Amino acid sequence: MDLIGGLFKSSERMWFEGASGRSGTFDAVTISEGKRIAVVGMRLSPDGLAFVSEVAVRGGGSDVPVTFTIRRRTIPSRVRIIKYEPARGTKRVSHRYFCTFTAISEDDRAAVVRYVDDIPEPNAGGAPGGFAGSTFSFAVQGTIADHLVRLKRLAPPGAGMAPLIRLDSDVPRKLEDGRSARDIVVHSRIRTDTGVRGFETRFRVFPDERVEVVN
Repeated sequence: MDLIGGLFKSSERMWFEGASGRSGTFDAVTISEGKRIAVVGMRLSPDGLAFVSEVAVRGGGSDVPVTFTIRRRTIPSRVRIIKYEPARGTKRVSHRYFCTFTAISEDDRAAVVRYVDDIPEPNAGGAPGGFAGSTFSFAVQGTIADHLVRLKRLAPPGAGMAPLIRLDSDVPRKLEDGRSARDIVVHSRIRTDTGVRGFETRFRVFPDERVEVVN
């Protein structure tokens, strides 16, 4: 999925340049030149991750698949390598990569946020108003992405990948006509001829997964 190719201008501060994220090792796997490579995650943020590999990872300027595990949850993603530096050990030179996410599902991103902020995982169970939980299904995400693409506020997601968007959700509420709904604000970005533009779009999601654009 190539949503973020020009998103990160050199003047922008990247997540790994500050104190953002949570340090600590975690298991991860990537693919380089068609080969599966086990790597060690070193730092994780809602915006990306850093990992160390004993084998050079060759992205060729394109996105790299990285699957990592936190709290027994396996999370598939795609990343773009932004920075590389050698990590010299006692016997050999390892390779340290700092990456930004270009594709990760909303549910998995929420799990990353909980992990980074050291928030316990939510208990299973239904939510009021007919909603199954605090996050939305892939069908809802897909409908939202379709609306954003039509509005020219998001580049089309790659096949089989969730759109790279951030959702701020209100609690479910009753409308004047008695229906239950949840309002959300979706933050998206898109590259234009003049740079990168950010958007905030409000949607209304119903328990039957219908989605309406509010503004």
